[in-house]
Amino acid sequence: MIISNKKSSILLILKVLEEYSDENHYLTQQDIIDKVEGDYGISLERKSVAYSLSLLQELDYDIVKSPKGGYALFSRLFDYSEARFISDALFSSKSLTGKQAFDLSEKVNSVFSKYERRKHLYLHKSGEISRTDNKDIFYNIDLIEEGIDRDKKVSFQYLSYDEEGKKILKKDGYRYIVSPYYLVNNFGKYYLLCNYWEKYRPIQTFRIDRMANIRIEEDRPLHPLKKLKGMENFSITRYLNEHIYFFTGKIEEARILIENSDMIQDIYDWFGRYVKIKKEEEGLVAHIYCDEDSLFYWILQYGSHFKLLSPDSLLERMKNHIEEQKKKYS
Repeated sequence: MIISNKKSSILLILKVLEEYSDENHYLTQQDIIDKVEGDYGISLERKSVAYSLSLLQELDYDIVKSPKGGYALFSRLFDYSEARFISDALFSSKSLTGKQAFDLSEKVNSVFSKYERRKHLYLHKSGEISRTDNKDIFYNIDLIEEGIDRDKKVSFQYLSYDEEGKKILKKDGYRYIVSPYYLVNNFGKYYLLCNYWEKYRPIQTFRIDRMANIRIEEDRPLHPLKKLKGMENFSITRYLNEHIYFFTGKIEEARILIENSDMIQDIYDWFGRYVKIKKEEEGLVAHIYCDEDSLFYWILQYGSHFKLLSPDSLLERMKNHIEEQKKKYS
């Protein structure tokens, strides 16, 4: 790339420092002149480089001069642990395609010098795990956020797969029209919390990566969440703690015997601060508010550490499930 305007020299010097310098690699003024000319086709004078470096330092760029001569840009937008965390989160998200995760990780790591960019040895594996193939995920999110900001309903078609694994539209392309309220990332997948059919239940969830042909319904104002039956005191934090697997059934109070005290932290991790733990006749008992379907699958997952005491309806469901599984595998 050749740039003819010398007034841009201060920006080019900053880009050269970002690309070629770090705590272990310093650039002399002549190095900077050579890099700018080689990369951008502009010849700089040493006096101009010295002035630009001084100005960048005055603007709080962390440019350090070595006792042996030379300059390096130390501080970056992220430190290495932050960049690693962001990259790991990107590759563990099943809402992104492998290419999207890779491209975003490359952008995060572009803040480092060429010598210190992370070589993610796990990129290939992470790109091949089961994840969405819907490339419109960011577009869908943007449109939903716009609908929420403008108090408008949004509509979409919903994707599924046939027996051959081919992508199809559910209900012959039926268009769902909803009032959108919240976007939530749960277990690496994006969900929309919305009102679809109030007579059925006030709040429902849809996977955003399964939406197709989404649009804002300009003539349909959003139905306010607080005006839905039973939603007058809605709390998104409480809702997420009560719907850990994003089922939308009736909320139940469950009593769960803690048989392994080391797992108390896991209860708080899953159900949040609304959990009450008490010493009772049976032992240490957690009182949890959650939808029944989520409680059922959670107990199946962690049953070796806990024992369900109530409600009776869930106890009966658990017993029937165990009997069915015993028959299936006997």
